[in-house]
Amino acid sequence: MGLKEIPQKSPEEIEEEAKEYPVVTFADILRALKTHPDWLEEIRKIILTSELLELPKKVDELLKKVEKLEEDVGTLKQDVDILKQDVDILKQDVATLKQDVAILKQDVATLKQDVAYLKGEFGRFKGKEFERTVREKFFAFFGQILRKARLIPIETILPILEEAEEKGKISESQFESILKLDLIVEGVIKSTKKPVILAVEVSYSIFEEDLKRAEERAALLAFLLEREIIPTVVGVEVKEEIVKIAEERGIFLIKTDY
Repeated sequence: MGLKEIPQKSPEEIEEEAKEYPVVTFADILRALKTHPDWLEEIRKIILTSELLELPKKVDELLKKVEKLEEDVGTLKQDVDILKQDVDILKQDVATLKQDVAILKQDVATLKQDVAYLKGEFGRFKGKEFERTVREKFFAFFGQILRKARLIPIETILPILEEAEEKGKISESQFESILKLDLIVEGVIKSTKKPVILAVEVSYSIFEEDLKRAEERAALLAFLLEREIIPTVVGVEVKEEIVKIAEERGIFLIKTDY
């Protein structure tokens, strides 16, 4: 059998019933409450405040909040773990990226060296090809200013150079410098009919070093042959400042459209 529900009575009814139980001792109170358990709720309302009565409910709500907080903390820990994993992956990716960048830098440096080498090789090729063309078609380059223009092979003046070196008139380095002259051209200047020899430096792009080299070799050749030697440069790419320097130093400069 189930427990019988205690019928709820009004405070007035409870008060009327309590008159039948005169209270002299605490034992009388206990006996009356055991006889009428429904009186307990009325006593609670009198003794306990509304806040105390609601305390169990608030404790339940607080416990639920604590449980929710624990769930949130658990979720947060999972998120932190995932974030740590993502950070580790990011660190690995950054390390890999740094390696790739380092390799790329090496590749770029190697590529720059290769390009510089190819530029140098192409420049040397252009220079040699241009020099060969000037040598083979020298009259086309010098015939407009010289009559009876002809090339002087280095072999024809080699005995003079060797004798000068043996006698100490020129050093070994000066001897080798003259041998490196690109061309020696002899002829008569059309405008003055004056016989001259041109000590010619041929360079696709003319720089101040080319002017200086032509000047020094012409001076050496003039000393050995005891003749007037005009330092001469022939090129395609010539800056205006180089033209001015050549004019100031008395160097004959021929610019051509090769």
